[in-house]
Amino acid sequence: DGGALPEVVGDAGLVVAPAAEAIRDGLARVLRDPELAAELRRRGLARAAPLTWAATADGWLASLRRAAGGA
Repeated sequence: DGGALPEVVGDAGLVVAPAAEAIRDGLARVLRDPELAAELRRRGLARAAPLTWAATADGWLASLRRAAGGA
């Protein structure tokens, strides 16, 4: 849990404190619960799908055009 990580992960993963015990407990939770693991996998793939290099390039280009005074 830190920075923009909770925003980026959303409901597609478990966000835990940056401590060994919290990480251990989070991993154990997913390993013990196959349904949770499957659901997080599904959500993770859906969350990652729009995060392509093409989308990143389009976003940068749009930002540069706005900064240059274009549309």
